[in-house]
Amino acid sequence: MILNNILSYAKCVLLEVLEPGCVAIDATVGNGYDTVFLAQQVGSEGHVYGFDIQPEAIEQTREKLDEECLPDNWTLFQTGHENMLKVIPPEFHGKVSVVVFNLGFLPGSDKSVITKASTTVEALRYSLDLLAVGGLVCIAIYAGHPGGDEEDVAVRHFCSTLDYHSVRVIQSEMTNKPGYPIRLLFLTKIK
Repeated sequence: MILNNILSYAKCVLLEVLEPGCVAIDATVGNGYDTVFLAQQVGSEGHVYGFDIQPEAIEQTREKLDEECLPDNWTLFQTGHENMLKVIPPEFHGKVSVVVFNLGFLPGSDKSVITKASTTVEALRYSLDLLAVGGLVCIAIYAGHPGGDEEDVAVRHFCSTLDYHSVRVIQSEMTNKPGYPIRLLFLTKIK
């Protein structure tokens, strides 16, 4: 895989954890690309749960999943990612392999509808409850929009407070991108 952008890099890291039969969460389905990637990796034995508050994001993702002729291994929820702990079936709590967040706004839509610091941090906390030991949370942070800086600071602060003996956090960023850098944070649950 050519690492020409930060999301290619993120997928390379996620492939270390994703395998057929596992459970994954796309906390911000957006245009559906990550959801399709996750569904392809978990295969017919696994399952992907996707979240977005925007009806058009859910519809675009559903269409992409249907176009790819993937097995019926996905469930989409038109609700905020802060509700994931409530709607993911209890039998998967503590067994999720991957949770993916792409923070910001839905490309090509209303840029005033954004992920917000308070609900994102809440969703990250729940992600760690849902994550299996050895599981991975991947957070892509785009801060170049109103509210983006606040969310960036809040997410990185939350991650910096996590117990090193339970969760390891690695940050990477595309530093030479014009404007705001795109940051990736990877959280691995150790225990």
